[in-house]
Amino acid sequence: MDYRTLGRTGLQVSHLAVGTVSLGVNYGIGVPGDSGRPDESDAVHLLREAADAGINLFDTAPAYGQSENQLGKALGSRSDCYIATKVSIPKAESGSMLRGQRMRDEIEASLKESLLALKRPVLDLVQIHNATVELIEDGEMLEVLRAAQRGGRLHFLGASVYSEAEALAVINAECFDTLQVAYSILDQRMARKVFPAARRAGVGIIVRSALLKGALTAKAQWLPEELSLLRQRAEGARDLLAAGSWGALPNAALRFCLSNPWVSTVLVGVRTAEELRSALAAARAGPLPGDLLSKAKGLALDDERLLNPSHWPIP
Repeated sequence: MDYRTLGRTGLQVSHLAVGTVSLGVNYGIGVPGDSGRPDESDAVHLLREAADAGINLFDTAPAYGQSENQLGKALGSRSDCYIATKVSIPKAESGSMLRGQRMRDEIEASLKESLLALKRPVLDLVQIHNATVELIEDGEMLEVLRAAQRGGRLHFLGASVYSEAEALAVINAECFDTLQVAYSILDQRMARKVFPAARRAGVGIIVRSALLKGALTAKAQWLPEELSLLRQRAEGARDLLAAGSWGALPNAALRFCLSNPWVSTVLVGVRTAEELRSALAAARAGPLPGDLLSKAKGLALDDERLLNPSHWPIP
């Protein structure tokens, strides 16, 4: 396992990390015969196997079902592993962001629950879940989290975002240690401005959606007709980078992301030991050859409706 420095945190993190959304909730493209997420005992065993293989960064969130509890049971006592969790933007029933004491109470409760679930005395990394430009510029939620950081409840502060504008706002705020963004063979938008800006600012880049919620796996065959262009581009990636094999495509997709030296770590969601071992094999294989990386640039899409799974006509 290779390790890279996570920006100005100074943490040495495995270049392959585990994202746990698929352990806590049913996630991804549904296919016939899919068994769904594993039960708790299998999830705990899988997380321990990942850590024993050298993976030392695990990403979770209160919104990911029972994944925080699973991580706490599996790795809460392991000082050789880092756990990155999240805090959601506190909102009223109307959908507007809470303010003042109500906001502080919600955030404090979220941090306390994460500490208990993860069985940690201090949270390694807390990321604002789906941070917006408006939230960052407003500063109120950020100050509550910075106060918690000063108070010793969390070591480092990050944000998870969707758009380039949000990512650049996080970097320009100068108080975030990490930035989590989507990046894949089909979605290369963040490599243009965001990655260089983060590098200059010392902000560690955590990549998610390397497999684009299953679109860069054999599951692409079950994408609905409304996403036919996405399916066609996935087929192009299969043919260009994986010798026409759906089974080899996830390996190539992970290696593409790992090839970017400005990326600190790449999250991969695994539900079975077989998927974990396949991801580890991709990490061991190293970066894609230069000629394939050049060809992969031609597979990129820019349509937000195709690249953001929240817009897909499937759960």
